Amino acid sequence: MITTRTFLFSLSVLVLSACTPDKSPGQIYEEYNSKVIQGIDFNDEKAYFTKRKQEEVEAKMPQYMESMNKTRAEVIQVYLEVSRGLAKCKKIALVKEEINGNTAMLEYSQKDMCGNESTSQERQSIRMINENGWKIDDVVVSI
Repeated sequence: MITTRTFLFSLSVLVLSACTPDKSPGQIYEEYNSKVIQGIDFNDEKAYFTKRKQEEVEAKMPQYMESMNKTRAEVIQVYLEVSRGLAKCKKIALVKEEINGNTAMLEYSQKDMCGNESTSQERQSIRMINENGWKIDDVVVSI
């Protein structure tokens, strides 16, 4: 009797977990933004980006190293610090999420929380691609 109950309980948990919907592109981006604020590791951050975007960053890395006169590790550290600082100062709110096939376009309004008010409406536009889950492919920030 106990074995049957355990089996049925396990089966119901499995069925319920299989029914949970995948996260939306907006949920993924907000999760990413939250982790940036908390201080995400570079390798963990890469998992949020498309292969194309990862390759683009890697291709530009030697240029960044030369122009900044820094090692790869130092360039990554500067990038993470700047990203974290910017994300901490911006409160974002989803304005629009459009999904067309495997591409999603997100638009966020952002408000500066650090006293650097812009005279224009601040926005973030994000393109995401579904590559076995939604990944960030491009981000444009308008301030």
